[in-house]
Amino acid sequence: MSRPPLRIHILTEEDPFYLPVFFGEFFKHLDGNRFNVTGVDITPPLNQKTRLALARKLYNFYGPVDFARLAIRYAAIKAIDVLLPASLWSGTVPRIVARHGISSLVVPNVNAPQYIERLRRLNLDLLVSVAASQILKQHLLSVPRLDAINIHTGTLPKYRGMLPVFWQMYDRQASIGITIHTMTTDIDLGQVLLHREVPLEGNGNLDTVIRKMKRHGAQAMLELLERYYAGTAERIAMDRLEQRYRSFPGRDEAVAFRKMGYSLL
Repeated sequence: MSRPPLRIHILTEEDPFYLPVFFGEFFKHLDGNRFNVTGVDITPPLNQKTRLALARKLYNFYGPVDFARLAIRYAAIKAIDVLLPASLWSGTVPRIVARHGISSLVVPNVNAPQYIERLRRLNLDLLVSVAASQILKQHLLSVPRLDAINIHTGTLPKYRGMLPVFWQMYDRQASIGITIHTMTTDIDLGQVLLHREVPLEGNGNLDTVIRKMKRHGAQAMLELLERYYAGTAERIAMDRLEQRYRSFPGRDEAVAFRKMGYSLL
């Protein structure tokens, strides 16, 4: 007798550049007979309260030339989103999930009591964070029957924090880590559920590496979900002695990154 599908709800953030790569790969291979995604909800980008604050943060990191290139890319994506029907273009997260018959909702505050109560009514088995931009508090973490889990594109707990792919390249690591872990109220801590390393293979372009890691991340998440379905998911404690938190890099780090021979876009 087959088991009923696991009920999964996903929290992510607004990102037209990289998260569509993750979700395109994820939903392409997700087995709908074993997993029921009840929704994909979207938090503000980088948890910035305004578009101006977001632009300032990105400008400080990318600098004028790369920021302009990023802005042109963003404008093109938004224009296509308006001009082309969903049947011809599904390059943003809301359109990807809609194509698979899944609802998406913009959520300003995931810890709001009304939102938590809404999730409780879904009888979730798993709550999954894929770059959700807000810290999930205990009332929200306690909603799913099994676990609230997060995927982090970095080896934990050594690369806790923001933009871990950048920091691993900055430290001249030969590979980029993917860690999926149970969530606590502490950022990027908990128990490790799955870890793998993806070789850089000489690639020095941050944009390309992040896209590559989103595809590998989707594959890792699918593998872990299969373990949950089979009842074989295992938890390994993190070595807290190795923990280090990295903030979002700024102009000085970006300049040093380029001097290493790397590029941001």
